[in-house]
Amino acid sequence: MNRTMRALLAVAATTAVIALAGCVADTSASPTSGGSAAAGTAACGLGNGQKATGTPIKVVAIATESGGVDFSSSPNSAKAYFDCINDNGGINGRPISYQVGDDALDPTRTAQIATGYASDSSIVASVGDASFVGCQQQNDAYKAAGLYSILGVGVPQSCFSSSNLAPVNAGPRISALATLQYFERAGQAGKFFAIGINTPGNGDWVASGISAYAKSKGIDLVGNVLSDPNESNWLPLVSQISSSGATSLVIADPAPITASILTAAEQQDAKGSIQWSCTASCYDKQFGQQIGQYWDGFVANSELQLVTTTTGADQTLWKAVMDKYAAADAPRDTFSQAGFLAAKIFTDTLIKQFPDPSKITRDTVSQALLGIKGFSSDLLCAPWYYGVADQHHANHATRMAKLVNGEWQELEGCQNVTDPELTSIEQAEQSQGLLTGN
Repeated sequence: MNRTMRALLAVAATTAVIALAGCVADTSASPTSGGSAAAGTAACGLGNGQKATGTPIKVVAIATESGGVDFSSSPNSAKAYFDCINDNGGINGRPISYQVGDDALDPTRTAQIATGYASDSSIVASVGDASFVGCQQQNDAYKAAGLYSILGVGVPQSCFSSSNLAPVNAGPRISALATLQYFERAGQAGKFFAIGINTPGNGDWVASGISAYAKSKGIDLVGNVLSDPNESNWLPLVSQISSSGATSLVIADPAPITASILTAAEQQDAKGSIQWSCTASCYDKQFGQQIGQYWDGFVANSELQLVTTTTGADQTLWKAVMDKYAAADAPRDTFSQAGFLAAKIFTDTLIKQFPDPSKITRDTVSQALLGIKGFSSDLLCAPWYYGVADQHHANHATRMAKLVNGEWQELEGCQNVTDPELTSIEQAEQSQGLLTGN
């Protein structure tokens, strides 16, 4: 990973403090399902203001936190929520003990961590994971041991085609297709250009989805470029974009790479009449200030509620929890929302399913997680579910945003995303009643 990318990663990982109320207990609150807490409160779980003192419930996560990519915002926000839960009665009296393993962008390391977790029967679940490279290795280990994960952030295809992993986010393929389909609705997809990262099971998966959809709709795909993750000279790519005749484009790269491409394009004054955009990977509070005024009107996909939205029970709770329990410089981005939501789905489920917390074991928790359906939250466009399946992709409806004076504003509300890979999933949602609550 080159020095420029490392510097950009550091910038992308920095956000301002959101000045909202801390996690103040609401003693009248009862266990809630997603989104049902009153807006303006920050009552986590039982909301009784009493520290949990029982035997800890062991929960883990695997995330890519080093090696050139930092996805720590998902487990960091999950930890913040678990800390708030522990200050408000825990899981019916039992606190959560949370451990995060850094796979350092190495699938072999992922396999080692996952195998260790799987072999420890006292670990009941994995929550808030965000591995850039290791979902296949993680799923292999978990499947053999009957351990299940609610991922905060899934990236490669294997995160979504796994039996024991269920992501909260929509993923890069859906995010890219959502962007293309927005431009199609807006009449701006006449000539479309796509940019991605050349990583197996990720960039090629996204590119194939764009290619298949464009072909099915008669969209002229004038570029579908995958670049080396270590690339630093973006001028040839900018030249290719400028000569392509593109009317719109999407960059489906990590935020630091996207920022590098945009910097090179600005240096060449290559914005032109093209509508530029990115997937949810660059949708964070600081990105607009990072890329500058030149890119006013830039478009991004948002897999969850816009981070700038100030209403909604779970949105309000997420901000309050982060303000009190997370570091001041911890990102308040869509991946942070995803980690928070993964933790909330997990805790709400356990509080409801285990009034007697002594019944909590790996086996009983696994059954409880598999039974989750119809979990509603203002962070989501549609209810989330788990279910017994060999693929999990519950989140496939997203929002769009654009930069106005360096700040994100909603461009389009919730829209379902069309992808042939989702056909069997959408059929199962209807036939199994997965969108309806328990």
